Amino acid sequence: MLLTYGCLLGVFLLRASLRADHHPLSCAEPEKQFALIERHIASLRRRSEFAESEVIVMVERNLGFEAEHHERALNGIPGTRHRIDHQAKRYGVLTTQDIKYGMMTLLNTMLRDQRINISPDLVSDNAAASSRRLKEQLCIYSFQFKSASSTFGRQQVALNGKVGGMKDDLCIALQLAVYFSAKEQLYA
Repeated sequence: MLLTYGCLLGVFLLRASLRADHHPLSCAEPEKQFALIERHIASLRRRSEFAESEVIVMVERNLGFEAEHHERALNGIPGTRHRIDHQAKRYGVLTTQDIKYGMMTLLNTMLRDQRINISPDLVSDNAAASSRRLKEQLCIYSFQFKSASSTFGRQQVALNGKVGGMKDDLCIALQLAVYFSAKEQLYA
């Protein structure tokens, strides 16, 4: 198996630690963001059950070159690889509506089959708050409908959890970990 439980959890928690307001490209000092990621991976590796786990870094690349910045800054960490889109020849995951629909469908199926468990002992600065935020985001994440702009226009539909100022970062992180975890050819 490409990703162990530890690595799947690590990818999920790594994304959970990267809040949108601290994104490297929106941050005046991206080095601090990359240092946070390195500390998080080191925290995972200090646990005996995760010490030898391979870590796969999956960054959404919907805004620009954030995935390439992560790969360049973090490529020297032993036992760490980065998700790559071979067709586009770029690092990261482009989360199109089709990808989001596939991720949502798989996660929904796994949740219904009780195949997803979140450890109460999360690697996080605040495990209880992260667990609570994940639960909230999973409850809100849904199809959002936008009316057509004219009589002849089409209604728009999008999958997200950004309702009323909420974020969907933890929900997306969990979906990325589940959806892409068994596809070894997608990692550099």
